[in-house]
Amino acid sequence: MSLATSTVPRQWKEARIRPLPKVPASKQHADYRPISITPIISRLMQRTVICTFLYPAFLNPPTTLTFSDQLAFRPAGTTSAAIIFLLCTVTDLLQSNPIVVAISLNFSKAFDTVQHSTLPSKLAALDLPMPVYNWLVDFFGSHSHYTVFSFRV
Repeated sequence: MSLATSTVPRQWKEARIRPLPKVPASKQHADYRPISITPIISRLMQRTVICTFLYPAFLNPPTTLTFSDQLAFRPAGTTSAAIIFLLCTVTDLLQSNPIVVAISLNFSKAFDTVQHSTLPSKLAALDLPMPVYNWLVDFFGSHSHYTVFSFRV
């Protein structure tokens, strides 16, 4: 029903953040890792939309969007696939070059810094049904969260 109406219920976009201790005797904020807990139905719907609509759209992207060097969030995009791709590329380059330089970047928290306003235009370029596109735009808008924390003595 949510997908047919292109709307995501407000409760599906609400996360409960629970700090979990990283060390046995937690004494400071850095000793905790925040875990975002979202409704199961929301995660199931996300998985359905990704597997049914986004993965097929990524397999045949328009020429304006290139994913040749993108391995994450693709059907066969795993850490192992990225390492194998890097190993093959370096091996091929070593056939004709005496030295190969690889630069590695850490994009942790990259989604926190991405321009969310550009996402709808990128999604619009994909071959997605209009209700799915509208559902995704609604899904990425107006999320909320709250933190639950309790000390145990």
